[in-house]
Amino acid sequence: MNDIYLPELEFIAIKNFTLFPNGLDFEYKFINGVNLIVGGNGMGKTSLVNVIKYSIIGHYKEGFDFTRTYLGNKIEKRIPHPWNYFKKRMDESIEIDSSPKVKIKYLVNGTPFEVVRAMDEIKILSVSVDNMQLNGTLIDQYEYDRLFYEYSRESDISNKNRLFDTLKSTLPFIFEKTFEKFSNMQFDDLIFFVNKILFLGEDHRTILWNNDQFNDVQTELFNKYFNDRVLNTERQEANRQAKYFDTQARHKSEDIRVIKKVLENVEVNKSTGQPKTIREKIEALRISKENISERLTSLQDLRKESDKELKILSNKINELSLEIAQLEANQKMAEKEALQRRWISLHKNYDLYVKSLSANQICPLCSNELDEGFIKKKISNDKNCILCDQLITVPEEVNTLSDSHREKITASYTRIREFQNEVYVLESKLHDLDKEFQKYNQELREINSELRNLEFDLVKSQNDTNASGDNLQAFYDEIAKLEIEKDEFQEKSRNYKERSQEIYDKIEKEILFNALSFSSLFSGYAEKFLGVKCSLTYDDINGQKRFYPVIDGKIREQEEELSESQRFFVDHSFRMSILSFFYKNPSFYMVETPDSSLDISYERNAADVFIEFLKNPYCLILTTNINNSEFLNYLAKHAKNVSIINLLDIGKKSSIQNINSNLNSILKKVQNNINERKDS
Repeated sequence: MNDIYLPELEFIAIKNFTLFPNGLDFEYKFINGVNLIVGGNGMGKTSLVNVIKYSIIGHYKEGFDFTRTYLGNKIEKRIPHPWNYFKKRMDESIEIDSSPKVKIKYLVNGTPFEVVRAMDEIKILSVSVDNMQLNGTLIDQYEYDRLFYEYSRESDISNKNRLFDTLKSTLPFIFEKTFEKFSNMQFDDLIFFVNKILFLGEDHRTILWNNDQFNDVQTELFNKYFNDRVLNTERQEANRQAKYFDTQARHKSEDIRVIKKVLENVEVNKSTGQPKTIREKIEALRISKENISERLTSLQDLRKESDKELKILSNKINELSLEIAQLEANQKMAEKEALQRRWISLHKNYDLYVKSLSANQICPLCSNELDEGFIKKKISNDKNCILCDQLITVPEEVNTLSDSHREKITASYTRIREFQNEVYVLESKLHDLDKEFQKYNQELREINSELRNLEFDLVKSQNDTNASGDNLQAFYDEIAKLEIEKDEFQEKSRNYKERSQEIYDKIEKEILFNALSFSSLFSGYAEKFLGVKCSLTYDDINGQKRFYPVIDGKIREQEEELSESQRFFVDHSFRMSILSFFYKNPSFYMVETPDSSLDISYERNAADVFIEFLKNPYCLILTTNINNSEFLNYLAKHAKNVSIINLLDIGKKSSIQNINSNLNSILKKVQNNINERKDS
């Protein structure tokens, strides 16, 4: 098993991130215990968690994916989040004296790291390790990834060396290699851990059951970290070699099939005029092939141009849609303010009373039926009060703002329709280009097929009866040679498959050796929540050898076999077991809204799971809405260490949140529970 060292969070400082207008110089010291990020809907809980993630690993969803082949490497780029994620969450109406940035401090196996990153662009600004500044070229994440990708794909040695010299001088590269030195793990492994294990987002996507081809967390985790990493690398290489030689054997089989097909069709033709006729046909077809290839290239260029125009139009439509959404939000706010001014003079249910009179012919105060003449008299003049018949005095409403917004919205919708018409024209053009492209592509395939047949005919026509046997013998010799090569490739493929299986058996033996202690950790967490017997089994079910949860004596092969809240906390238990199993230092675990799917009967159990997890020092980061849930108060009362990041203080509250006094009173109750715990 590999010893790895995950970051131990100490401190974060966020400067001039205007999503938090009252926290432009926000600082927070993480604790080993519960770090609660509390606030209302839309106040930036998810954004703050993503700032923390960004400060640690950069703006990445996935790390580099290396798929080595026998002849080279296929390198996939790291997958980033949208480049403007933080920028779009900024409030541009707030003036700031410098660009937004985030600073994070953490320990790696006892060594202090301090990393500063920009937030208006995705870029490392500075790094210090063990209080020593790292020096390197500043480069944004996009350029760094592009440079690494070019270096990885370059086959020319001199160009590759030149690219590497540039790459290794950049600050991101120097930082990542320094991190790897102290953590005993690749930086891409850190990206994997943070995104897949140390963080459970609001989508509550599980990893215990997830086994799709590109996101099988279990396979990657246990093959890499339950075993000697070199052994796993050997297994992967053996698999790649087995696949390579198997492919080569199949290619030889295909070559043999083609030659045998030619031999089947060989008929000696002594016609002296035939070769010239065939050559003329071949030459004509080659000219047609060249013309069609040129047309296909031209069509591809036209398609690219149309695609580019479509993207530009789509961006314009998206921008206008966002503008409309903002205008409509402003319009609703203006209407709401006007309505609030109206209620200064009128009862809040006045309009309901009028509607009741008109529609139901019933008195809204005593519910008696009313005379039709009386009703007509009361509602005939909507400027007078229906009770005292005096003129209603309403503060003057500001309609110019609303009218202006309506005009802007109408104009924006008009422009969207215009752009949509352009999109329709472009899509029609693309459709026609695609049809033409397919037509010429089909013609090209037919020409290639005909060319091959004519070339075979040409070989036949050049042989007379006496020479045909000698010429055909070369074909038979080639088949014999290919058969030998095919057998050699198949034998190598079998050998590598056997080697891969041999290594896999060793890996599986190591996993099984650790399975009991791993299952024991899982049981301690899962049983706290479910209240029934829980364990893990390592089994091959439907061709998938992996860990499966056993709940109350039943193997749960699919997550749908549990309720929503049950599967979330079973997955929590699995993740916590991973962290406990690899525990070397107080790392962190981030969970968004863990109580969102809980009913009252499970809230205390859920809190107990986290309290059990915190028996080892961990930095547990939880986001939650301020509400009257038992989960929040129970956690505050019984967790050993609790600290709060209050977004009501630093974030931007909505008008509804501004007038709701319950938020502060609920939060005060939580804080009192924390204080009582400290005092005791």
